[in-house]
Amino acid sequence: MELYIQIKDGQPFEHPILGDNFRQAFPGVDTNNLPPEFARFVRVAAPTVGLFEVYVDCVYELVNGVYTDVHNVRPMTAEEKAAKIEQARANLRPNWTLNEETLQAIAPPRPTVKGAYPYKFDLETNQWLESSVPPFPSWVPSEDGLRYVAPTPRPEGQYRWDEATLSWVAFNV
Repeated sequence: MELYIQIKDGQPFEHPILGDNFRQAFPGVDTNNLPPEFARFVRVAAPTVGLFEVYVDCVYELVNGVYTDVHNVRPMTAEEKAAKIEQARANLRPNWTLNEETLQAIAPPRPTVKGAYPYKFDLETNQWLESSVPPFPSWVPSEDGLRYVAPTPRPEGQYRWDEATLSWVAFNV
């Protein structure tokens, strides 16, 4: 994308202008030989902000002779991080725990004693219950009898079970 920005008092003024719009607004300016009151501009995508980071702002700065977006991100303060963890903890279901590094909810541990049937987690009661019904007709109890397993092991990565083909299908992300 071809962009230009106006410079006033040595600083970027307003926002970048698309090349075609720039040529219409400033027909007398040669984009191959820009006067000091204009400069090329390179757009930079905003970064992915981490779980415990805060996006502050985006400013236009001269970097290696070209004006560009400079995104400012800062780590959360101890107070901000504690508040975010506390909010995640407040949203937990009863008996669940929180991984404070990832803010992932962790279900209560699966029973380790074999019942009459494998177990499944029931979200309504927030507990593990014996289930005589597998998640798919082709699934069978595991060797330890604590869970149901697919006829073939799940591959590494993000896959979903397709009962029609009796196979794991990759998610299209």
